[in-house]
Amino acid sequence: MKKALSLLLGLLVLPLLPLRAADAPKPVVRWTADDAPDFRYQFIEKLKVTELKHATPENGKFNHHPYLAVHEKIMFACWDTQARDENISGQHGVFCRSKDRGETWTEPAVLFPSLSANVPASETTEPGWFQTSQGFIEIDGRFYALTIVDQSLKEKVHRYNEVSRRRIGWLAREVQADGTPGKIFWLTDDAPEPIRGFPAFPAGDNQLVAKINEHLRQPAHLPQLFFGPRAHPDSDDGHRMTEPSPTWRLDTGAWVRLYRDAGGIHAKSKREVEESKSRRNYAAFSFNDGKTWTTPTRTTFPDACARSNAGRLPDGRYYVINNVLPMSPKKGGRALLAVSLSDDGLEFNQTTVLRFVAPPRRYEGKAKGLGYAYPHSVVFGKYLWVIYSVNKEDIEVARVPLAQFKAR
Repeated sequence: MKKALSLLLGLLVLPLLPLRAADAPKPVVRWTADDAPDFRYQFIEKLKVTELKHATPENGKFNHHPYLAVHEKIMFACWDTQARDENISGQHGVFCRSKDRGETWTEPAVLFPSLSANVPASETTEPGWFQTSQGFIEIDGRFYALTIVDQSLKEKVHRYNEVSRRRIGWLAREVQADGTPGKIFWLTDDAPEPIRGFPAFPAGDNQLVAKINEHLRQPAHLPQLFFGPRAHPDSDDGHRMTEPSPTWRLDTGAWVRLYRDAGGIHAKSKREVEESKSRRNYAAFSFNDGKTWTTPTRTTFPDACARSNAGRLPDGRYYVINNVLPMSPKKGGRALLAVSLSDDGLEFNQTTVLRFVAPPRRYEGKAKGLGYAYPHSVVFGKYLWVIYSVNKEDIEVARVPLAQFKAR
């Protein structure tokens, strides 16, 4: 199993050696939406919001890490849920679907079962296994859900601002268009032993596992929520990178991805970590189809520090969805979720507010905060569909008419 995990990690963390013509100008990602002296945030009109999960003590007070996908004209949504806290024993994946283009959605159902006791952190004596959803992928026309299983560690064994966890492995399962889930399997050559009293799953078919690994190796498919010691490169100014955005390709052929700033690599306390964050996204480029990447460089793209999403509209414009208020989440940075647009994939000169001012948080919990966060999106029909968490409690999906994004 260790051999397989090492191989998968090697596929995800690629060398950072740029390859481009020596005289070619270096691309720069810029956010210039507020350049106008009379700049005012514009709000999306005709926005339809649907709540997919309303957190309660009975169904889980923590809900986060959402994803969207479309398979055979059916929309699927998934996310992680836990009794109260983030990245704690029992956190696991749930999903729902819509077969009428987002008009109605099924009730959330278990996608991957809990592999440890699903209880608040204060009620656990030993760190248990928890899952972090990686969304959906399509292989040979078949639809699969993926999640990473980790075990939290009590002691900090890495740099201060790096999550301490032990990797158990990756899980996958096929999901039919009618919502029927298939058998769960590990993306390893041998299956780890389960915690006593919880389900055991076999290792996956070697050929299928190889195809999934190859899929994840492609630059456009890098998992966003892949955590661990030095899972992503440090920036050129000494900041730790995390949660890369979906990658987009410029018309020149170069690939671009944004990173979340996780703070200075030399920070020694939680306060130092927060104070060192630039509240800007960093960008890395590949000029050889993802084989190597430039060292991440700070951009002017404002970010409260949360997962960003990115994609391309049918008219060819690029978009990034993120929290554009450059302040910490505790000070309201995640209160505003916006869509920024670019004609060339480098200069984002137009922004529109998607959601603003979240409702009061109803429950306390580990790492809980206010705001609309961790967006993910798909373009389906005449709409941009955006899923996000609300205060890490509820899950909503917003339907945005593409006609709202008028070209300048």
